[in-house]
Amino acid sequence: MLALFASAASVCAAAPAAFEQYSVLAALTLNFARFTQWPDSAFADAGNALNVCLVGDNVLLQSFESIDGKNVGNRSIKIVNSERLRNLNQCQILFISELPNNVLLQVFLDTKTLPVLTMGEDTDFVANGGMVAMVNVDGKIQLHINLAAVKASGLTISSNLLRLAKIVGDR
Repeated sequence: MLALFASAASVCAAAPAAFEQYSVLAALTLNFARFTQWPDSAFADAGNALNVCLVGDNVLLQSFESIDGKNVGNRSIKIVNSERLRNLNQCQILFISELPNNVLLQVFLDTKTLPVLTMGEDTDFVANGGMVAMVNVDGKIQLHINLAAVKASGLTISSNLLRLAKIVGDR
């Protein structure tokens, strides 16, 4: 599984188109789901689904279709369009592509204590309160994890995955 992180990062270098880059980020998101533990309460209204909520354009939504229905443990990923930023408590993962900074900060306030793994694409994302940033640097994906935000939400990310990332916040 961890090998997919390394191989997906190198694919990104050969595929600069937005759809292809988001497809790589979708594969990485799937693996984050496999290496993250949620409290049981996170699935109270989700049934057997692991809801991956997306905020972004149609290219983002289409590229994440590749992981829709994939299994993570005994749960199946369900892709949800959350562009209206409603019912975020039903999300286990919230991937945000583009939002104005003031709206993004409000999302972080709204989800701060919820067991929702927030993911984005730039270092400002984790600096402002997001949990995981997958940053494209010279064609390679670097992982940045805001460990304080992860802990505050009651989530646990595997130490194997944490070793691959730049940690922001306290350990």
